Amino acid sequence: MKLTTILFDLDGTLLPMDNDEFTRGYFKLLAAKMAPLGYEPKRLVDAVWTGTAAMVKNDGSQTNEEAFWRVFADRYGAERLRDRPAFDEFYRT
Repeated sequence: MKLTTILFDLDGTLLPMDNDEFTRGYFKLLAAKMAPLGYEPKRLVDAVWTGTAAMVKNDGSQTNEEAFWRVFADRYGAERLRDRPAFDEFYRT
């Protein structure tokens, strides 16, 4: 049988999902990836949640990516945007 479709159930619509368990695991992995670059886990998690809130509140005057990274730069300083490739690698792999 030829595979024609892949479904991603990111919010538990198709299958039961424990969001708290997922979030804990996700942030644990992200913090471990970013720790060698000097990111303290709690501060990193707070920055990601704040960036996520900025995307939710986005009025369309910028992309969600721009909204997120603007908040991140406000929290860590624009020089930390140099770490974006490490974040990209985390999400890619």
